[in-house]
Amino acid sequence: MRIGVFDHGWWKGACEVTSHESVTLPVASHPSGNAYAADLGGRLANGVATAELLANESVDLLIDNGGTGLGFVRNAAGDDDLKLMHESTGKPLLSHFIDPLGTALQGLAWPAIWQCLASTSWVKAVWDRAHVNELQRFGVPNVIHLPMAAPQRKYDTRPIDPQACRVEVSFVGNQNTTYFSSGGSVPTVSLLAGTFAQSVRNEPNGVHFYDAYHDLFGLGDPVTQSDSPEIVAQKTLAYYNAKLFHHAALCMRNRDRFVIFLKRRLADRFQLIGDRWDTTYGLPAASPLPTTDAYFNHFRETAINLNFVNGNAETGLNMRHFEITAAGGFMLCYQQPELAEQFEIGTECVVFTSETDLIEKIDYYLAHPDERNAIAQAGQKRTLSQHLYRHRLESLLRAVASQPLPVEYSTSTWSDDFQRLVPEPDVVLDCGANTGQTATGFRKVYPNATIYSFEPVRALFDELRVTCDELGVQAVCKAVGDRDGTTHINLTTSHEANSLLDYQEGNPCAKWTWVIGQEEIEICTLDRWCKDNGIDPGRVDVLKLDVQGAELKALYGARKLLESTRLVFLEVSFVRIYKDCPLFDEIDRFMVECGYRRHAIYASDQPHNWGDALYVKT
Repeated sequence: MRIGVFDHGWWKGACEVTSHESVTLPVASHPSGNAYAADLGGRLANGVATAELLANESVDLLIDNGGTGLGFVRNAAGDDDLKLMHESTGKPLLSHFIDPLGTALQGLAWPAIWQCLASTSWVKAVWDRAHVNELQRFGVPNVIHLPMAAPQRKYDTRPIDPQACRVEVSFVGNQNTTYFSSGGSVPTVSLLAGTFAQSVRNEPNGVHFYDAYHDLFGLGDPVTQSDSPEIVAQKTLAYYNAKLFHHAALCMRNRDRFVIFLKRRLADRFQLIGDRWDTTYGLPAASPLPTTDAYFNHFRETAINLNFVNGNAETGLNMRHFEITAAGGFMLCYQQPELAEQFEIGTECVVFTSETDLIEKIDYYLAHPDERNAIAQAGQKRTLSQHLYRHRLESLLRAVASQPLPVEYSTSTWSDDFQRLVPEPDVVLDCGANTGQTATGFRKVYPNATIYSFEPVRALFDELRVTCDELGVQAVCKAVGDRDGTTHINLTTSHEANSLLDYQEGNPCAKWTWVIGQEEIEICTLDRWCKDNGIDPGRVDVLKLDVQGAELKALYGARKLLESTRLVFLEVSFVRIYKDCPLFDEIDRFMVECGYRRHAIYASDQPHNWGDALYVKT
């Protein structure tokens, strides 16, 4: 495959080691030197130049970092009529966003950004699952999840000699937020959404900023399918402006507090490397490392490499997670929701949860160099085998470039469709509730409905029950299936992937999630459960199933319900992630046979692997 690579990032090296020929393309310039700041004029000039270059080059697709390959050309209608460059050349564009949208596309006005995002030939690969969900709920098509990685280079894989470590504890990174600087002046009302979101995040409920802003507190109107681009721009501009404080507060929570604490507790034993720590907090810090070799060597010369994520990530990992481990350094980092998807915690890296825990972990691993080295070597093995940019390129090409999307995804949100199709349901059954993410959304959409949320795993159910008590939802500690009794559920490294089914060998998620144990649980058919609890099946208007490959079994156990339930909302798979799980076509045929029509399919963060389908009773 021949790939056009915009010269801003790490994809060229990834092409070289995967035997894909690459053509280097320019990015739009800006006086600041920041490619993200390129404005409409800069992207137009660059788009025209790139289109002319591509006219003489045969490439299959275009790839960039952070949307730097997004450009424009003039349409035939006139100078003011612009068209996306990649669409005019007929080449799909793949952009890997490792910063929030407003940062990566900061040189463009919001109306222009949202018109561009509607392009179905532009694949937006985002490093943070919370941001993936956010964009999908805004109706942006072709958004997928793609973590960061370590760049392609030759890494030293020799075990580190503990005696050669010249630094005990170190953190490499700049001070990133000026939100709380003495010269800043922020209207109090703009802090409200971020304050609410931070308060809710302190509870174990998986709520992210979008959920707090739109679903819990209704601080703004969500984007709808009928909104004009101007209205979408107004709504999202207000949303992202409100989110600035949330980003800043996350930066303080995840990074700055620990830097300040350690510098005052450990003094010179803690080496701080980066800009703006001195001017912001008066902390002595060394200048950024001068070369790439010095940067990676530093991780090998430091006994304990600390990693603190900045405020841009709600759930995802930064590049430092992969750079420290690729170099062979020992990494001690703050817990982040997606960490367990990429590393085995305790074996390949170590996490801390508080200032006290941080100091205890530092003291322990300084005193146990052999254990520290074993973890560092395991972390390096993981990253070099799974987390280089060559692996991310292979994922992109396998999941996106080599095949069309399996279905046509809806640009509306499920919540908007639910409100329109069934505005006032009586009973809602939320099966596969996890810790209450969908229950929270259901309560926002249906404030007066009776909602039952089913979750069989005890640890998750305990969190779900807290959320349900707050929402006025009834929690049920059971799995749903085609029989009643007890069974075992497979527990995985991602609690959202726990399943009654075994993992399919070689499935596309095996590199991120795998089975780590089992738990005995109770299981029931929905028809029997309704009968035992005195619920007339005719009262159940909405049925949601997200039970990780066991959806068809649950439907078999709900035949009576399916005679009258008005909406069925369930996860559908396009590839076999679990053994013997039904694929989309089989579930679609079953639902049609039961008297339903398919209304919409909503994209997941891996749209080639699965999505969420909504069926309406005919």
